[in-house]
Amino acid sequence: MRRAQTVGTTNRWVVTVIRDFFTSGFPITIRPVRHFVGFLDSLAERIAVFFVALLFSQMPQFMNLYLNVLSGAKVAQEKAVAALREKADELGMTPEQFIADLLQSTRKAAQASGELHRQQLADYERTKRAYEALKNASLWVRPFVFLRYADWALAKNVQFQPALPFTVEAFIYVLVGILSGMLLYRLLLLGPRRLLQRRATAH
Repeated sequence: MRRAQTVGTTNRWVVTVIRDFFTSGFPITIRPVRHFVGFLDSLAERIAVFFVALLFSQMPQFMNLYLNVLSGAKVAQEKAVAALREKADELGMTPEQFIADLLQSTRKAAQASGELHRQQLADYERTKRAYEALKNASLWVRPFVFLRYADWALAKNVQFQPALPFTVEAFIYVLVGILSGMLLYRLLLLGPRRLLQRRATAH
């Protein structure tokens, strides 16, 4: 019986510690662990901030490498589109007219060729638009432009090696990462804290 009471008391004490960690209210009964729990909270926040800032610090390098891959893809697609334009010019057509003529053909091979050329032209326009947007994007909007136009199939070809960059752009991204990490950590704990505060108030 005494052992069961001891286990029950210990469980209630652990629950109280966890509740007080989220609600930031430490009653007198667990005051000796107040500083320890506060230390854990501060340590967890610092770890979260560190990893978010580290992630942000790598973004400029990754986006620059991706821009190089995008440039290579654009050059390759330009060659294919140039060949298409040349063939269309020989027949006195625009590339779009040349493709439409192939698609209207009764021959399956011609239709398939038309679909291929139409896809090549669409890929080129999309890659060109993404390259120009990312190349001309300012420091503050560049990550959003990257996410909007990113071709993840091309992104897999980025030869990325994590490094410690020493550029103004990277420094600014680190500062943004620190602020984002602090905000993210506190937002993640906001819900549990409010829920436990309501339960504590109800009791």
